[in-house]
Amino acid sequence: MNFLKNLFGGKEPTHRRGLVTSADKEQVEVGWRKIEELKNVGKPSAFREAVVEADKLVNFVLDKLYPGKESAGERLKEAKEVFGYNRQDYENLWYAHKLRNEMVHKVGFELPSVEAKQLLDFFKRALEIIGVL
Repeated sequence: MNFLKNLFGGKEPTHRRGLVTSADKEQVEVGWRKIEELKNVGKPSAFREAVVEADKLVNFVLDKLYPGKESAGERLKEAKEVFGYNRQDYENLWYAHKLRNEMVHKVGFELPSVEAKQLLDFFKRALEIIGVL
């Protein structure tokens, strides 16, 4: 059997997918409500915090799905399968994650409110596709 897999390019799965429990989903819903509250404050600092929290929430879920992966980037790569034909949504999630990283690591980085709202929409859409929101 392994001979045929090797011959025809079949691969063993490189990861085992974990599960998101109903308690995890509830935690995501509570977390997202807090993000919405921050968004409604309307201040740049609140938008900044909301984006960071949204990224952490997505990472929390991906860590449940891909527990053996060390970093958020590795988990995002594995998550491509979850998005299936929603390629643009997957790319939007990567964009949001990268911009969040730039925001927290680059001194003096300013995130316009309009863009923060868009990033939050990208994170929310990802959580919906994954099935936890």
